[in-house]
Amino acid sequence: MSDFREITLEDQGLIAPILKRMRPISSEYTFPYLYAWRRDYNLRFGIFGNHLCLVCNPRTAFPFAFCPIPVDGQRDSDGFKKALEAIESHFREQHFDLAFGRVEEDKVPLLTEFYQTRAEVVHLPEASDYVYASSDLAQLAGKKYSRKRNHISQFLRGYPDHEYVPVGPENIEECKRVFEEWCAKHEECQHPDNCERLACNDFLDNWDRFDLKGGLVRVNGKAEAFTVGERLSDEVAAVRVEKGNAEIHGIYTFINREFCAREWTDCQYVNREEDLGKEGLRKAKESYYPVLMVNKYLVRCRT
Repeated sequence: MSDFREITLEDQGLIAPILKRMRPISSEYTFPYLYAWRRDYNLRFGIFGNHLCLVCNPRTAFPFAFCPIPVDGQRDSDGFKKALEAIESHFREQHFDLAFGRVEEDKVPLLTEFYQTRAEVVHLPEASDYVYASSDLAQLAGKKYSRKRNHISQFLRGYPDHEYVPVGPENIEECKRVFEEWCAKHEECQHPDNCERLACNDFLDNWDRFDLKGGLVRVNGKAEAFTVGERLSDEVAAVRVEKGNAEIHGIYTFINREFCAREWTDCQYVNREEDLGKEGLRKAKESYYPVLMVNKYLVRCRT
């Protein structure tokens, strides 16, 4: 049986440096992300041919593998072939159809060249990441952001007794309460095994272990919104969590701007992840005018 196993906190020292050498712009490739979402992905991993191989059997989708990642940052054809063979063996053992998911556009040719006529490529717009200039999010300058500035002005006028503070061990429980209050208003989040809740708690519970940053907004002394992010590379940050009380007008726009202005001005880009195919989320992400999309694909391999 192929030696794929579940990811644990003890694997951080092995996996994190491999992902860091990728200098990714795609949102999936950090250890905190993979660990936090391991249940939703039903994620397993192994090292084959000097490549990190990640295989998934998601709760709500069909099984897939990520494109193999070179351990030392240098892809070689023989090692890549061995990695693909290990993934194929695992999929045969599990009686899964072979597929690679969330494949970045520049990685698609690696798979189509190997599988040639067996490969079927499908664009996944719901999984594609929205990437913004950090200066745009931090400054909201220019006519196109006038509505965003108006939202913030309304927030500042309506809630003069507010404060923004960094997330840290001293306010983790406040963040969890904000998330629980958000969940109470969203039916899809109310199951105790909801993966987004579990992922958020993993970020917060491992704050001292993971290299995360965050912001918390209190209004009239009560925490009403928080956000969590991390670096993908020196040039790119990713926003992992952003939850708040939507009844407080402008609080989301405010915390987004403050978080970027205070934490990510030394990054060139901020990745705010995908829209999951939800129209409301798509419109919200488009309203901040991404400078690029990280397009992702499904590569099915016919037998």
